[in-house]
Amino acid sequence: MAQIIGIITLFFFTVLIMGNSNSQIPLDEMLSQFQWEKRILLLITDEEDIKLINGVNAFFNEQMCQNKNRNLELFKIVGDEISKYKIPKKYVGKRGVWLIGYDGGDKAYSRDLSLLNQLYDIIDKMPIRLNEMANENSNCN
Repeated sequence: MAQIIGIITLFFFTVLIMGNSNSQIPLDEMLSQFQWEKRILLLITDEEDIKLINGVNAFFNEQMCQNKNRNLELFKIVGDEISKYKIPKKYVGKRGVWLIGYDGGDKAYSRDLSLLNQLYDIIDKMPIRLNEMANENSNCN
């Protein structure tokens, strides 16, 4: 229930900010809506980086069950969307993929698709994930 309320709050927050076209959406505030609820894979890239965009999209489509088990959500900012956000200094001028943990901290980064190859190993070593694995019954193949 708390997750649904958070998503609804996030939606209204986004609509209110988007209503004022001169305002930028604070990315750190958007991401904080997921804190302690979801792990985030954040993609920030230019439209020209088709390989990265398609690779991340394919990973999320092909690994839906594994991502759901790890409570992993994709948050994409591509091309012109970048200018709609107030980007925190740690991301300014960078393009790539970040893993953001429940605590809101960056856990890993790569400029290319290499993070996706290590993603589950990184997540599965996290203390909260170890507890989640001990209590879950995965239906993924």
